[in-house]
Amino acid sequence: MWKKDQRNDNIKSFIAEGVVIRGQIQSKGSLRLDGSIDGGMDVQGDLIIGASGILKGEVKAVNIILAGKLEGNLVASGKLEIASTGKIKGDVQCSVFTIEEGGILDGNSKMSGNKAESEAVKSWEKKKA
Repeated sequence: MWKKDQRNDNIKSFIAEGVVIRGQIQSKGSLRLDGSIDGGMDVQGDLIIGASGILKGEVKAVNIILAGKLEGNLVASGKLEIASTGKIKGDVQCSVFTIEEGGILDGNSKMSGNKAESEAVKSWEKKKA
């Protein structure tokens, strides 16, 4: 799914290096960020934050590759991959989580394998309480 030659195949929007945006970004398709955003992102597709990308705010997307910097909480309904140059300061929630050597997570992580498993865990926690 994340082969290097396929990472840009489905990108619908691109925010280039040198572009600075302040505010909330919403996208119905996959997006690549190489610029800077001060605000949150809600992406109904995949999100790639390139090595020069900087994001301050809450992030929600299907699959996320982080090679740049993120300051804020992150929710990926699918896979989160932190590359060797990626740095996140915040909590993450995802189904599949990988960190390459050199990648940094300064926060907490919560993984749910799939929707059925998540519902089973919630049900079990209710019974336990």
